[in-house]
Amino acid sequence: MRVNRLASIAEYRDFVHNNSSELVPLLADLLISVTSFFRDLKSFAALQNDIIPRLMDGVPAGEEARIWVPACASGEESYSVAILIQEYADRMPQPPRVQIFATDINEAALEVARAGIYPANISADVTESRLLA
Repeated sequence: MRVNRLASIAEYRDFVHNNSSELVPLLADLLISVTSFFRDLKSFAALQNDIIPRLMDGVPAGEEARIWVPACASGEESYSVAILIQEYADRMPQPPRVQIFATDINEAALEVARAGIYPANISADVTESRLLA
C-alpha cells in the first residue's frame, strides 16, 4: 500500500481490482517463502521414522512410489524429503522406484529448486555425511 501511496485497505482493493499487475507482488507478499533443509525437525523425524518406512515398504519391488511436495519454494524441503527417501531405500534389498514432484506458484523459486545449487552454509542444516553422499 505504501509503495502505491494508498491510505486504506479499501483503496488497495480497488487498486488491485483495476491493476491486475499488482496481483504478482501481492501474492509474493502473502506467501511464506521461508525454507531450509530439514526445517521442521519434528516433521522430518516423523517422515523418517514413520511415514517413509510405511510408504516404501508398501510399494512392491519394481513399482513406483510417487511423492508430491507442494509449495516447495526453492526446493530445500523437497531435497530433504529426497535425502530421507534415498537413505531408507539404500537399506532395502529391492527398493521401489521413486518419483518426486515438487511444485510452487513462484516460478523464480522453482528455478532455484530445479538448479539444485545451494550455498555452502547449508552445512548448518545438512550433516556432513549427507553432503558427501
